[in-house]
Amino acid sequence: TVMPATIAGDAQIEELDGLLFTALGQALDALDKMRCHEGEVLCQELLNRSAALDTLADRIEGLREGADRRIFDRLKQRITELAGQSAAPERIAQEAAILAERGDVSEEIQRLKSHVGQFRDTLKAPPDGGETGKRFDFLLQEMNREANTILSKTAGDGAGLEITDLAIQAKAEIEKLREQVQNLQ
Repeated sequence: TVMPATIAGDAQIEELDGLLFTALGQALDALDKMRCHEGEVLCQELLNRSAALDTLADRIEGLREGADRRIFDRLKQRITELAGQSAAPERIAQEAAILAERGDVSEEIQRLKSHVGQFRDTLKAPPDGGETGKRFDFLLQEMNREANTILSKTAGDGAGLEITDLAIQAKAEIEKLREQVQNLQ
């Protein structure tokens, strides 16, 4: 009589194993669905933030386009105040060119836009080999470097204040991207 009880116990264990594996499979399927949905939402958030960075870069670029003329006019006024009417226009133009060159952020804007584009491309088509996280970290570091350079090259008056504000906003967006990228696996 011992044997039939063992057979009955084995059958119950097999039935419980079957139920357990079915429940586990369902739970894993639900987890995969939830993670896929979360990934889609996160990807959209990253795309939206990268689009915001593009907009900020475009606005900075728009403000910088007229900066050379404003620098020249401001410098001419200041030199005229200091030296009177005897300031040579060639010298004013030379000084204005030097100031404009020091404050030129067009290269930084283009590199920022390039890094944002690469970030977006990586989101849409991650590289093989599991190096996506390192690539995002690198691109975010480079974006931050460009925003910092824009800040350091921008004078703090007129359009410069607007550019400074936009560059600070860009840095905030980059930091938000960095935080979200930490959630990727």
